[in-house]
Amino acid sequence: MKQKWEKHGLKFIAFAAFIFLIIVNYGNWQEHQEFMEEVSQHPTEKQIFRKYVVLDLLQGPHFSVQLAALPESSVPTKYNSSIIRIDQELFEQVDVGDAIAGYSADGKFYTEELLKEEERWFYLLLTFFSLYPVGYLVYWFMKINSIQQFVRQIGKRSFINKTGNLLFSFIFFGIIGIILLFSLTEWKNVWENGYEKFFGTHHAEATALIIDRDVDWNSSLHGDHEYYLSLMYKPDNQDSIFIAKGVTWHTYHKYQKEMPIIYNTENPYQVFAKEIDPQDIFFILAADTVTIITVSIILVILLSVLMYLLWKRGQKGRSPTKRTKV
Repeated sequence: MKQKWEKHGLKFIAFAAFIFLIIVNYGNWQEHQEFMEEVSQHPTEKQIFRKYVVLDLLQGPHFSVQLAALPESSVPTKYNSSIIRIDQELFEQVDVGDAIAGYSADGKFYTEELLKEEERWFYLLLTFFSLYPVGYLVYWFMKINSIQQFVRQIGKRSFINKTGNLLFSFIFFGIIGIILLFSLTEWKNVWENGYEKFFGTHHAEATALIIDRDVDWNSSLHGDHEYYLSLMYKPDNQDSIFIAKGVTWHTYHKYQKEMPIIYNTENPYQVFAKEIDPQDIFFILAADTVTIITVSIILVILLSVLMYLLWKRGQKGRSPTKRTKV
């Protein structure tokens, strides 16, 4: 029995993983199709109770509206479905009391933009989790003699080796490129917001009124919860602005009724805490976003070093051996 497991154990695990991912992917695809069908059958409108600008701890403003007339909370926790995100163009077009078109499903309201974002993420994840099943099928197809003969007829072995090396390099640098591209697009807002905070020149000070507070509880082991203060302040010569500002644990407990802030006069929705204590720096460095950026940079460096070492090894293997004269 032990010998059979040693001989066929890995094949069994590979086949089980293939079947598992096929079932999971098909189940998720069915669930997604049912969700989209339900959404398409329930168009609806919701009245805007309040316009909100949400700023996470490290990111700049993204625009939201609050749809419930009597919300339990006015901060964007995962449990508060009354706050939904919209694009800035729609945000500037609508006013409080206007109706916003969308769809209803699972007791939640979705705008057209939110549905498109849901679809993008679904197909991205579906593609990712389909890589192994596709690779598994290709592996076994290559075991078929007729397919092997067809591949041999494509070209000589040297050509296939060169193509394989080229394909490996393409995939390798493609992975690095995807990581960098994702970092630049996903965290571009973080870099820009940080630059504006420390190097921006069009700043003004104000005192914001704290009208609500809440915590977006994270069930992870390290408990990286997100703390939000719901603020109202009045920029110079403008109407009052409501924002939900992500803050550190220290800032969340430091201010109770009012909070001194700095805002960008060219974009008054971009707001920063005026005071930063050493405790705040610690919590910022421990945030998930900073951790992910750091890990991505380290991963790119390690992959680049690995590629260089493989290249050096190949160069060394191709170098002619020196013969000693007798």
